[in-house]
Amino acid sequence: MGLTLITGGSGAGKTEYIYRKIIERSIKEPQSQFFIIVPEQSTMQEQKKLIRMHPSHGTMNIDTVSFERLAWRVFSELSMPQPEILDDTGKIMVLRKLAGEKRDELQAFSAHLSQTGFMNEIKSMLSEFYQYGVTPELIREQMGKAEMTPLLLRKLEDMNVIYGAFREFTKERYITLEEILDVLCRGVERSRLLKNSVILLDGYTGFTPVQYRLIGLLMGLSRELYVTVTVPESVELYEEGKESDLFDMSRKMAGKLRALANDRKLPVHEDIRLSGRPIKRFLNSPFLDHLERNMFRYPYHAYRGIPEGLSLTAAKNPAEEVELVVNQIQQLVRKDGYRYRDIAVVCGDLPGYSKELQRQFEENRIPLFLDEKKDVSGNPMVRLIKSALEILRKGFDYESMFQYFRTGLVTEELEKLDRMEVYVRSLGIRGFKGWDSVWEKEAEGAGRLNLEEMNEFKAELLAPLKIWKEKAEGRDKTVGEITEALIELLQALSVERKLEQRAEEFSARGLMKEAREYEELYGLVMELLERFYELLGTETISKREYLDILSAGLSELKVGMIPAGADRVVAGDLKRTRLSEIKALFFVGVNEGIVPENAEKGGLLTDREREVLKKSSLELAPTAREEGFMQRFYLYLMLTKPERLLFVSWSLLSAEGKTLRPSSLIGKLKKWFPDACIMTAEEKKDVRISVQAAKKAVIEWLQNSEKIDQDPGAKELYGWLSLQEAEKKNMEELAKACSYSYKETGIGRSAARALYGNVLNGSVTRIEGYAACAYAHFLRQGLELRERREYELDFSDMGNLFHRTIDLFFEAVKMQGKDFRSIEETERKAMVKTCVEQVTLEYRNTIMNSSARNAYLAKKVERIADRTIRALIYQIKKGDFEPEAFEVDVSTRIPLKGGEMLNLRGRIDRMDVFEDEDKVYVKIMDYKSGSTSFDLALLYHGLQLQLVVYMDAALGMEKRRYPKKEVVPAGIFYYHIDDPILERKGEMTEEDIESAILKKLRMNGLVNSSMEVIHHLDRELEKESDVIPVILKDGLLQEYKSSVAGQKRFAALAGYVNRSLKTMGEEILDGRIAVDPYKEGAKTACDYCPYHSVCGFDLKTRGFGFRRFKKMKPEEIWEKLESEEDENNMEAAGESRAEGGESFG
Repeated sequence: MGLTLITGGSGAGKTEYIYRKIIERSIKEPQSQFFIIVPEQSTMQEQKKLIRMHPSHGTMNIDTVSFERLAWRVFSELSMPQPEILDDTGKIMVLRKLAGEKRDELQAFSAHLSQTGFMNEIKSMLSEFYQYGVTPELIREQMGKAEMTPLLLRKLEDMNVIYGAFREFTKERYITLEEILDVLCRGVERSRLLKNSVILLDGYTGFTPVQYRLIGLLMGLSRELYVTVTVPESVELYEEGKESDLFDMSRKMAGKLRALANDRKLPVHEDIRLSGRPIKRFLNSPFLDHLERNMFRYPYHAYRGIPEGLSLTAAKNPAEEVELVVNQIQQLVRKDGYRYRDIAVVCGDLPGYSKELQRQFEENRIPLFLDEKKDVSGNPMVRLIKSALEILRKGFDYESMFQYFRTGLVTEELEKLDRMEVYVRSLGIRGFKGWDSVWEKEAEGAGRLNLEEMNEFKAELLAPLKIWKEKAEGRDKTVGEITEALIELLQALSVERKLEQRAEEFSARGLMKEAREYEELYGLVMELLERFYELLGTETISKREYLDILSAGLSELKVGMIPAGADRVVAGDLKRTRLSEIKALFFVGVNEGIVPENAEKGGLLTDREREVLKKSSLELAPTAREEGFMQRFYLYLMLTKPERLLFVSWSLLSAEGKTLRPSSLIGKLKKWFPDACIMTAEEKKDVRISVQAAKKAVIEWLQNSEKIDQDPGAKELYGWLSLQEAEKKNMEELAKACSYSYKETGIGRSAARALYGNVLNGSVTRIEGYAACAYAHFLRQGLELRERREYELDFSDMGNLFHRTIDLFFEAVKMQGKDFRSIEETERKAMVKTCVEQVTLEYRNTIMNSSARNAYLAKKVERIADRTIRALIYQIKKGDFEPEAFEVDVSTRIPLKGGEMLNLRGRIDRMDVFEDEDKVYVKIMDYKSGSTSFDLALLYHGLQLQLVVYMDAALGMEKRRYPKKEVVPAGIFYYHIDDPILERKGEMTEEDIESAILKKLRMNGLVNSSMEVIHHLDRELEKESDVIPVILKDGLLQEYKSSVAGQKRFAALAGYVNRSLKTMGEEILDGRIAVDPYKEGAKTACDYCPYHSVCGFDLKTRGFGFRRFKKMKPEEIWEKLESEEDENNMEAAGESRAEGGESFG
């Protein structure tokens, strides 16, 4: 009996030394039993190592176990009753239920129970209590002490409520994983298996209180008990040390172990100290020996010379960092004769790097074992279960329905599903009644759907859900009933068979990780559902609670990955990964805040509260401060694992593009090794090491022609790859892709005719769209590509609602024969309210009543519409014009070459007229909910043609009505529908505020410069009009400050617009579809364009570029317009004379 500690620094050979001793003794004493106890994740690795070292390559009387495996061995030996284990998944389920039941008794936790991750925090706290031997009685005892803050008291009280309920629930039915060792302690002394055995504890940096209790019992039972302790010979193990000392954990562990032996009056043998320099592991690597001696020690000694074998590298981002690791591993294996098992990768942020590691290692065919369990929350089966429950909870809403349909386990007819989703989202179909009814209504933007086929498809998909609804819906359903219905749904959908099929497909493609996940998952989920049934089967809970509890269980489901072969690279994190006998270590993601981790520990208790409890002799898990010191020790252990090479790297940017800083560890390494050189990943890589690396390099070079000229090796590499039979075609395609230059090509007249016909129908807005970008016009009007219409209000809907409300109001006033100028405020408000109610009732399948948000928007529409109508009536009152017509349908036919025709249709929002003895004046208004302003330059470039076309059509209509009078254009205007916010300037009266608002709501556009017309538009104008964009000074028109044009210019404008429409119409029918978006200032045709992913427009690609308009002053534009009009008139006159002369002849 007795305790012996085996001490030595990292790499001193402690494990190898004691393993050899145990092997020797096991051979000499075949009747004796030897136990090697190691951390759970190391058992298989250490067993293999032991077998390799054993002369017979077999170990009959040596067992390598973890504490938990030792417990099961003893339970089996003693035939002890084995209560069912409540694992983390079961624990989460039970805690979720109990916390819900005890909500009213909780003070600090009640408001947080539904927060994501909160139940995990409670589970972690409960595990701590079990591991550290904290009982409800002990907690109550602590609560009586004066140092406790009110918040800490409430937290402890809440934990005690939950803890007590949990113990009551599990009593005599279950035990937790943390209680296994407690149960073992109660029976271990009866074990003959352990009596007089030799026990070794290896690979531990410390123990929990219950583990120390068990070790004390093992000391008394065993013949000898050995423990390895990592501490170099230069450190005195039993002296009082500081908490900040690197080996403080080792000191504490050794001290507690000796105290245990002394308490039991057992002999403590002299420590076996392994010393000598260089340390055994680093015989061939002086820099690692130096690192082990100086890491985190004060004072330290700087290494003299360049540390051969140490690499410090900065990469652009995690992807480049992993690419470098892959490249370096390939060099080690192909050039230096390393085996994959000689190499390990450790990540500061394993979750952030794991996908990139898997992708690039798989791409480069490097065997990898990732030391983490795969999270399966994104697996189709898990998503199916959650969405099926959400369907019941949310009442068959379309989001949950399509999450369910799109798992891939319900249907594989994706095109039908796509069409159904377009239909459902467009009409906002919700609720079981909506899904179960026959769909007959036509959907906006989905007029070509075959509703008969869709109804049949829907009925097929809905059949299993109807049974699920019938069996699982209802407030009185128990957990058992819902679980049975869920299993029945999974069986009806043949989920098990479908997962097996996918596993076979993955396996055939060599994707073994995915294959394993799909093989294991169905069984794991069924076990979870059975456990749920057993734990809570008779409980009646809501669907929300059921989903929360099951989700908590599903979130704990992980698929374990066992190494597929002996020769593979191991990758893991800093704490969990146990590495043994590796020659090269890659430490990646060494960035600030990650290595070491941020000190913020989080959890239910703050560090301050943990310190308070510790002072009161209530020991729990380490605080963040203590964790910080421990992390340094873990770093020491990890960085001294390799025998020869250490690669340390970090990223300058995150995967999302955020700037990152290197860890403080990099600065320390530079101090320990001053001559170590920091390189970039690009400098470090050898692109010739593999075809994959060469291809990546070639792509980079091909994308930058300057690089090819500067680096002759680039051409050489491209030539080498082009000679490889497997890569020849790829290289040709790459060269084509990288030298691609966009060239404008049309679809030809025949294709254009097939799309559009001989008559090009559309609106002026359509032609403006063509002027903005010909290719976007082709996609929208030719191929009729549209964004999916959602059953929700967007900006265009708000514009439609405003338009319709204003039109209804003006129509109502006109129909009732009322005078706009005499409508009182109360009457106006009542009429606006009625109009809004009518519009919202009719609009898009009653969308305005579909949510509280939309109901609020209806109120907003009413408020802004009333403000708009108030301003419009004010503008009417100020002038002589009367609204004559609203929503006026107009059309314009323009003959094109080859007998083709451009037929434009439109709708004038409002047309006002004023008639005197010999003239009729016409004013056109277009309501805009956006911030459109009249811009002569945009009109000149074809982007604002609408008002001019409408005026031309309106003049034609009025000429037909008044053939004996001159019809004069008075003005074309945009009215911006808005509820403006004012910046208050000093003391403002109500009249001042109203005047300022009306000025902001002034129409913008182009006014006839005749003073007679201007006064008809604003009778009260003296200086600056608050109705039209006109300014006078001393009664004279200030043309440069106003937006005006004479009648001749209006005619020139109309002529120019007609010619532009004719030109663009002919281009469209010629098949022109150039990707040529315009850019004017900061505004471009690409802003808000839905076709970005289709056109491929990219300024980095040769041939692409914006059409930039030449900056021109308004007067320059007018001169061009008038000049073109004069030329056109002369040509027309010449043609007319020619025709006349011909006729005369």
